[in-house]
Amino acid sequence: MSKNNQTLLAIPLGGLGEFGMNMMVFRYGDDIIVVDAGMMFPESELLGVDLVIPDITYLKQNRHLVRAIVLTHGHEDHIGALPYILRDLNVPIYGTRFTLALVKKRLEEAGLLDSATLREVLPGRRIELGPFEIEFISVTHSTIDCVALAIRTPLGVIIHTGDFKIDQTPVDNVPFDRGSAGAVQRFDERGATGIHAIGANDCAADRGVGTIGAAESGAVVLCVVDPPDPTGDRHRGAGGKKDRVCRAKHD
Repeated sequence: MSKNNQTLLAIPLGGLGEFGMNMMVFRYGDDIIVVDAGMMFPESELLGVDLVIPDITYLKQNRHLVRAIVLTHGHEDHIGALPYILRDLNVPIYGTRFTLALVKKRLEEAGLLDSATLREVLPGRRIELGPFEIEFISVTHSTIDCVALAIRTPLGVIIHTGDFKIDQTPVDNVPFDRGSAGAVQRFDERGATGIHAIGANDCAADRGVGTIGAAESGAVVLCVVDPPDPTGDRHRGAGGKKDRVCRAKHD
């Protein structure tokens, strides 16, 4: 997209045609924003490799133009590369409260939390980063506090959905179509004013069937035994402790 010799570029550094390593770069003139910074678990042929992160050579070469990293949600395939990227590209990070809580833990483990700039955002609110105005739109997914992005540029609006599913029984009781603040209403409003491009999550879109909501998929509760009681009472050894194990359901 171009206008008056200015070009809007959308540059995927990961996440297209693969599960994981999500990172999209938007550049207009001399300003860059980055959406998500995920990692990917290696395939079997990458023996000895613990994880895979995007190649950020382009960003390092243009580090003086990068305004911020904007996060859509807190899954590892969207935030997992941050501890590695921030060593070379220490820019502000924008995300919702729960997403930033997960980011803080990762950065603390890497010894980067004190030097990082984390800025909390709220669904329905907007921020300005140079020529980009970003509106955060609440969506449902297999975790909480997720957002899509309506990115306004001098050339038009881009919708970046992040990961989402239309879940009517989300675990945080905030459905996808929550009245005037919900994603359906927001997307309708953006469509009425015109959208120049949309980048949408299409995971399992070809199945043609619906899926159950996150609240219906349940959780697994395990009893931790440390070690087994010599009397054979499997509950005594656990000291009454229980671990709740949650699983993400993406389909």
